[in-house]
This record gives sequence, structure tokens and C-alpha cells, in this order.
Amino acid sequence: MRFSRRTLNIITICCFAIISWIHLGQVDPEQEPLEDLTLPELSDSGWRSWQSNEGVSSYWQQISSTGGMVRLLLQDGSFDFTLPQIGWATELQQQTGQFTSVSAVLAILIQGPWAEAEVQGISAYLIKHLALQTPQNSGATLGLCEQQFPAGSLWFRQHWAKPVADLNKALPLRAQWQAFRQQQVKQLRSNWLSHTGQLDIQTAFAYHRPPSDYYQTLYQALGVSQKTAAADYFACKQGMAAAQ
Repeated sequence: MRFSRRTLNIITICCFAIISWIHLGQVDPEQEPLEDLTLPELSDSGWRSWQSNEGVSSYWQQISSTGGMVRLLLQDGSFDFTLPQIGWATELQQQTGQFTSVSAVLAILIQGPWAEAEVQGISAYLIKHLALQTPQNSGATLGLCEQQFPAGSLWFRQHWAKPVADLNKALPLRAQWQAFRQQQVKQLRSNWLSHTGQLDIQTAFAYHRPPSDYYQTLYQALGVSQKTAAADYFACKQGMAAAQ
């Protein structure tokens, strides 16, 4: 069967159209959005706070246990010591004998089975006995980009040892981001539900002073985030640097 040149041209154009339609109909798997993760809510952690007349902030969480932990947060580290549920006053006097040079403290964290009046007594004794005061430089405030893009910020903290500067390091692919956010929400929830994790969370809050709901915001942001979260945070940091 022989076709005219016109017919052959029509057939060729139709073939190209069909091929183009097939290619346009195919979606690059890398561009497919990730489904939102179904996350249980994080319940109230039970932390309470107050501030002494000396300006020292104390944070307290009541837990069911036979003893508890006291943490003095300094600008360059911390001091931890344990106290029993009963007889804590005597033990407190003995424990504080080891602190000879403590004066400036970012905060006092107390986690244990004691009633509020007892916790305030522990805090007041530490402040008076150690002459505690809040330092003039009371920690670094969480940056604007970290607050606006919490999921992307977390990825950079986990994967880049240095601040955002190395353009040779690749941003995450879809599968990498999916694995990252699944692992992180699991870890965040595990920390939230453990006594040790709660103490570490409050320590980070005292040092970096994020908004009070930042941890819950980060947890939920990871659940709905896409791989572009890292690029969004990166762009924010670049924009902030260029504006300076």
C-alpha cells in the first residue's frame, strides 16, 4: 500500500501528537506529593513555671516516682543531681555543697513527685544558697527561618554539620524526605512521652527560647511536609543573609 506525501505527513504528525500525549500523561514519581502522616496529638506535658524575685526562672514537672531530678542550666553546660521523695531537704543541702562557683543560671528545672510548695522550696533554697542570678546574655533566641520552616530547619540540623553554606550538598529526594519525617516524628513522640526526653526538651527551650508551642508545631509540620521543606528553609536563610 502506497500513501501520498500529504497522507504520510498527516500520519507523522499524528504519531508525534500521540507520543507527546503519552509523555505528558506520565507524572515523574519524584514530583508526586507525599501523603500527610496521621499523627496522634501530643498531650499536655504538665510543665509549670514561675519566676523568683531575683529574676531566676524555674520550671517544674510533677511525675510519679520515688525521687526526682534537679538541673541547673548554665550558659555553657548544666549541673544535674537527684533528690529523694522523702528527706529531700537534707539531701539538697548535701548536694549543693559541691557547687562552689555557680552564680549565673539560665533556669532551674525540677522534675519529680513533689507538691508545688515543695518544688518552690527547692528552687528558693538553690537561689538563696547559691546566690543565683540570671546572666545578662540569657541564651540565643530561635531564628525567624527556624520558626517559619521548622521541618526544613530540623533536616539541616540533622544533616549539615555547619550552618547553611555548603552548596555542594544535595537537598533530600522524595524517598529520603519520607524516611526522614517518619523517623523524626517517631523520635519526637518518644521524647515527649519519656521523663528524660521531657527534661531534655525543656533544656533546649531554656537555651533557644522558641515559642511555647514550637515542639508541637514541629511535630505537626513534619507530618504534612514535603521534600521542598528543606529548600524553603534554605531559601529563607539565603534571603536573610543577603538582607544583612
